[in-house]
Amino acid sequence: MVTEIELKYFVVSENTQENITHLLSAQQLSFSCITKQLSNCYYDTAGLNFRKHDMGLRVRGCDGQLEQTIKTAGVVIAGLHQRPEYNVDISNNYPELALFPDEIWQTSQDVDQLQNALVPLFLTDFTRIIWVVTLSSGSVIELAFDQGDISSDGRSVSLCELELELVSGETEDLLLLAKQLFSVISVRPSSQSKAARGYRLWNNTPENWEKPTADMLPLESSFGILSAFNTGINDCLTHLHDHLEHYIVMPSLIELEKITETLALMRHGFWLFDNYLPKHSKKLRNELSYFIHLLSWVDNAVNLQELTTKTGNYRHKLNYSQQLLEQLKIEKRRLPNSENVLELLHGERFNCLQADLLSMLLAEKTQCKESVLPFAQECLTDSMGAVFTASDNQELTSEEYLSHAKLLNRSLLTTTWFGLLFDQEDRKQYRTPWLDIQQGISELQTLWIIHQQLQTLDEKPTKLVSWQGSKVEGLLVALNSSKKMALAMQPYWLEE
Repeated sequence: MVTEIELKYFVVSENTQENITHLLSAQQLSFSCITKQLSNCYYDTAGLNFRKHDMGLRVRGCDGQLEQTIKTAGVVIAGLHQRPEYNVDISNNYPELALFPDEIWQTSQDVDQLQNALVPLFLTDFTRIIWVVTLSSGSVIELAFDQGDISSDGRSVSLCELELELVSGETEDLLLLAKQLFSVISVRPSSQSKAARGYRLWNNTPENWEKPTADMLPLESSFGILSAFNTGINDCLTHLHDHLEHYIVMPSLIELEKITETLALMRHGFWLFDNYLPKHSKKLRNELSYFIHLLSWVDNAVNLQELTTKTGNYRHKLNYSQQLLEQLKIEKRRLPNSENVLELLHGERFNCLQADLLSMLLAEKTQCKESVLPFAQECLTDSMGAVFTASDNQELTSEEYLSHAKLLNRSLLTTTWFGLLFDQEDRKQYRTPWLDIQQGISELQTLWIIHQQLQTLDEKPTKLVSWQGSKVEGLLVALNSSKKMALAMQPYWLEE
């Protein structure tokens, strides 16, 4: 039995083999390189017994040799895969489960029954180029670049990925080599194994599978403070990778908005836990801020899309002025397109940020034994207490609400970080009026765009000006009502 420790990346650039070989030579690293043709058949029962137990079973053919492999339940930390695997040479192209050690099976699994129920589900056929690299530290790392396809029942998807496996040495060296590779190839982290993609293909599940949500982070009241931080960042990274996949499959502003929200949630964690983190963590927080700033146009793009799309809520009103509609479309065309975004998401700096976050999660730390619960209560009190304090129950103008947007968003991010530590019904009731305010401010931002563009027109259409003004007035009434309700809510985190 061996335990694989590897990083997986989807590759989107060309000349990958040449670029990797050139990099290794330029860095004067010791390496060897070979090419193999691999054919794999994955098996399970019709009821997916192996899948339900987080196990993967395959038979691999290479150079006339056959090997059966079973991978048991492992751990995926932000794209780093750690899974025990068992390999056995066989003579026939069909698994013999009795050849695996008895201890890998769970009590609910009958090996004989499983053997009789095995069926082939999908195939992976690919060319693998392997570099075995020895670093100056002595660590040995295997790079495997795979190109081919996964097929099942007449359906197929292409395969183009890079795996970095730690043969011996330190995990940190694995990440250091990965960061060097980012300078010569365009990639994105993959939390999906070949087997996971194969099962999805066999199931005929669309590539854009069920979308993830990071409404609450999986913290527990028994956690220490640093354990809570690491758990939250790990969960955010997982969601980030999933949102990246969704955007790649079907680029949309909504999915890009999810990416920016996840980056903001991570950065907020660095702010909340700042006093417990090492000084160099500020560099990671600044990098997160860098990408959040680069994507700051997304909110404006969402608002412009709402205004210019025929199905948008306000679209029919804009027909009062064709000139205004054309100006909004011009503003929309000035924003970055999906090609610009993909270049950013596959770029060296963005991949290095994710690798550095993973490195932080893997680093040995002196655990803070202080419970996260009182810390969470203090953060929530400070964060939610800062919203609208100067205004109390006074009615606000649209400009004042817009100026509160960032502070409100950050306060709600605090409730996302610590949400699962408290009663969910109490939390939901408390957050509802605050979320209503957040939604109302978003609508104000859309209406503010109309207002700004109206000022540039030679002739302002009376009907549109009147509608925009009355819409803002009505929205302010609703916002002030929600604000009054929100300020009257009792803090759920302080209830006994």
